[in-house]
Amino acid sequence: MEIAGEMLKGKTMIVYLPLKPEMAKLNNLPVKLPILAEDLPLAIDRDKIDLEVILRGLKAQYLNEPDDYYGSYLQFYCYEAFKKALGDNELERALGFLEDAAKISRDYRYHFYLGLYYKQTGNYQLCEIELKRSVEMNPDFYVGLYEIGRLLQSNGDYEEAANYFLQSIEKSGGNFSLPFLGIVDVFISSGEYGQAMEIMNRIPRSFPLYPEILLRKGVSLNELQRFGEAEKVFDECIAIENRWQCFYNRSFSRSRQGKLWDSLEDLRRAYKISGEIDVLYEEAIAEKNLGLLDEALEHCEEYYFHTRDDKALFLLVKILDMLGRYEEALKYLEKGDYSELKNTILFHRDLEKGKAISGLVFDNPISQAAYLSTLASINKGTISREAGGLVKRGRLDIEALINHLLKFNISGMRQRVTSFQRGTIPKSARIVSLKEVGIYVSILKTLLDFPSPSDLLSYSMAFLISGLGTTTAAFRILLHILRWRRSGMAFNLELFLDEYLEEIRDLDFQLGLRIARLLEEGPIDIDTIGESGIEDLEGFVLSLLSALEKGTIDQLDTNDENLKEYLKLLI
Repeated sequence: MEIAGEMLKGKTMIVYLPLKPEMAKLNNLPVKLPILAEDLPLAIDRDKIDLEVILRGLKAQYLNEPDDYYGSYLQFYCYEAFKKALGDNELERALGFLEDAAKISRDYRYHFYLGLYYKQTGNYQLCEIELKRSVEMNPDFYVGLYEIGRLLQSNGDYEEAANYFLQSIEKSGGNFSLPFLGIVDVFISSGEYGQAMEIMNRIPRSFPLYPEILLRKGVSLNELQRFGEAEKVFDECIAIENRWQCFYNRSFSRSRQGKLWDSLEDLRRAYKISGEIDVLYEEAIAEKNLGLLDEALEHCEEYYFHTRDDKALFLLVKILDMLGRYEEALKYLEKGDYSELKNTILFHRDLEKGKAISGLVFDNPISQAAYLSTLASINKGTISREAGGLVKRGRLDIEALINHLLKFNISGMRQRVTSFQRGTIPKSARIVSLKEVGIYVSILKTLLDFPSPSDLLSYSMAFLISGLGTTTAAFRILLHILRWRRSGMAFNLELFLDEYLEEIRDLDFQLGLRIARLLEEGPIDIDTIGESGIEDLEGFVLSLLSALEKGTIDQLDTNDENLKEYLKLLI
């Protein structure tokens, strides 16, 4: 290899490194690349020459002999260095590279990159001015048109954004993929998910950014409440790219279908790939809903440590409450105005000891009524602390619960619970029978004097015997109904749904819809219930809510003896 060189003014020497034409063309470099002599060891025998080495050589060459040939290469690499510095958020350094480029010429690229600089600094007004100046100087500059569209979209100007995306597509001849995504994003941002779907359904698999299309299609289907279809789309996307966003959004699709364990596994994968702290919070919620409180506590604590978010504080205290760790929960509530939550924990703590503080006040009228009712029972000495041996130190004893469930000769339930006893989580969920609902009710009756253990029971037992969100949602509903009735307040379906419908939908969206329709269409008539009978868990829940709303609970009947016992509690 022959290397020519020349001494510049002073002691600086430039050497000219000959490049193979194909390499020079690929990297937009001159075939004779100027390199500072001291940088030569950094350039020889390397597959790729460092950006800083290229810049130093081109700058020295241009200062020595400012011509358009080397000036164009210098300007190009100033812009490349700018992009790298901006990506690293080195704003001052990035601006320096732009100034170097401006010394050669203030072309359309200069204004484009200056616009991106202003965007990153949060000066969106100057960003828009510079981006529009770049496309005025070069009307065919489709990347600039696309970036203007993105800026307008972020500002909520969706119609104008779509116009710029369409111009970008036209100027590129359809060869630039990003504005296609931009138009889809405009419809998604404006809540027009159906229109977004129409566009995406016409995009072929050969589209360069097809995984991005699949991700957006899945999100849109989730928003359209077509959760089963969304799950399949995310399956397809994951088969192409193992992206954390696909796992994260699929977890939502699955949870809304009541696939609680599958949803949790997706969240765990999403967090493992991304390390996104917000995913950890969702993971803690999912674990709580499955009764996996130790895991939920660990992840919620980590999230709260990083964010100090109130929503995490409430979840954290809720978990500690169900674990019977009341003093720890109270410590988290020492600072801040959390009187309602603090009173709840104080009540549960002292109730576990067989007493209760009088004079506590709750903003929620249901909570207040339930508290006064329980306080009256304590004063009368009618509350038992035995709880059938299922409570230890204020916490539901899961091992004792498992042993209790194994006493019942129900094969499907027995097999699933046995798996948990052996430390194995079953791969598939199962639908519970009305008899099993009756078993839950009988245990719930025993634990009803203990709010925290009964809360945990609704999550843990549903997971132990079923694993379906439908079961968990139904068990939560039954618990809330019983507490409401014991408070002495007249049942009101609208108030009940105001308080609990969101929770129900999070566990099983379809069940939540069916219950919501009871308000829109009116409760099921008792005669209709009698004709059709109560055949499954959902039917029982819907019938129960209808009978409570219409005041016909005393007429509601079932062939299951355990459920009859439950109904007696409500009459």
